[in-house]
Amino acid sequence: MSGQNIWDKLQNVDRRVFYWILFIALTVPFLSPIGLPITVTPSTQSYYDGLKSIQSGEVVVLSINSGVSAWGDCLPAMIASVHKVYDQGGKLIVWSIGYTDVDITWAKIKEKLPDVFSKWKEGENYVYFGYCPGQETNVALLATNIRAIYPKDVRGVSTDQIPLMKDINGANKIKFVLSSDTGDAQMYYIRQWKNGQVNYEKTGKPPTVAEMGIAMNKSGDMAYYLSGDEFGLVAGSRGAAELEALTGYKGDATITMDSISVSHVLLVLAIILTNISMFATRGKKK
Repeated sequence: MSGQNIWDKLQNVDRRVFYWILFIALTVPFLSPIGLPITVTPSTQSYYDGLKSIQSGEVVVLSINSGVSAWGDCLPAMIASVHKVYDQGGKLIVWSIGYTDVDITWAKIKEKLPDVFSKWKEGENYVYFGYCPGQETNVALLATNIRAIYPKDVRGVSTDQIPLMKDINGANKIKFVLSSDTGDAQMYYIRQWKNGQVNYEKTGKPPTVAEMGIAMNKSGDMAYYLSGDEFGLVAGSRGAAELEALTGYKGDATITMDSISVSHVLLVLAIILTNISMFATRGKKK
């Protein structure tokens, strides 16, 4: 329309133009993660500091207690954690005490870390035992007799024949338990491993527990972190993005947070421009 200035035109822009700008802008993080600055919370920093303390040859348990439906919140943190265990020269025991779809999750972790698993040797650097039922009852037994629950790994290899498991049959030889949770599975390890009935004065120090949980559980799970029952807590995709920033591994959580940041910046700019145009044309005759 003739006689319109830029502010008049801004107020009459088709909303679909903004949607296209947003769509195009959001494709950038998915094509190449940006890694926009993010504030690291103390619980995530503590989690990272714990992983950084792993010495070469020390053994860590990854207990996958979250299903495929929680990948958005939990999977990126598990991937970053496995990557850090590898960087530190640690070894990994993997199982699940509550999710029958754990095979899919473990396959995805391996798919996302091809450089790690091309160098790690199964049975020596890591072992995957898969799913077992029983939840806390079996966690209590795992503390003193892993072979009673897992006499063999998913390949069918006897646990006695796995080099990594040669001197390991309970919690006393485990440094950390990293529990991926949608519920309270981390408490099973706190009660039965960290504060349980195993005589660690004779067998060694109890393993300490950390959690990678879904975002909605953070308010309740913080009590375990603040009490010292957990040495770290990574909450949701935001926490996972913080962990990725600390480890230097840009994964799906970084993409998620970059996308949220980009969309929010565009929304704020749109609001600012709309208000400027409104004030600039105020009082103008139609």
